[in-house]
Amino acid sequence: MDNATTQASVVAGRELGFSSRAEPTIKMDGRRLRSRGANTQLNLKVTAAEKDAILKEASRLIQDPSSPVSNIGEFVVLAVDFYTTRSKTSG
Repeated sequence: MDNATTQASVVAGRELGFSSRAEPTIKMDGRRLRSRGANTQLNLKVTAAEKDAILKEASRLIQDPSSPVSNIGEFVVLAVDFYTTRSKTSG
């Protein structure tokens, strides 16, 4: 590929939310998941809007250093705990 095509590809990728390959990625080694007993997978069907909302809120908590949430699984557990606690107090 020529330089102009490469640059156009890089710009298009960034517009779509892709980042540079040079940026370090955080790898989850599995021990973190097993340490809290997470050994079962849950698959859900949601609308695109629901998925976007879930990922937006989970991402906000995952990126907050003061949050106990470090992955989507923990976000779901926290949401269920919140719902359970709230329904007990309101009903």
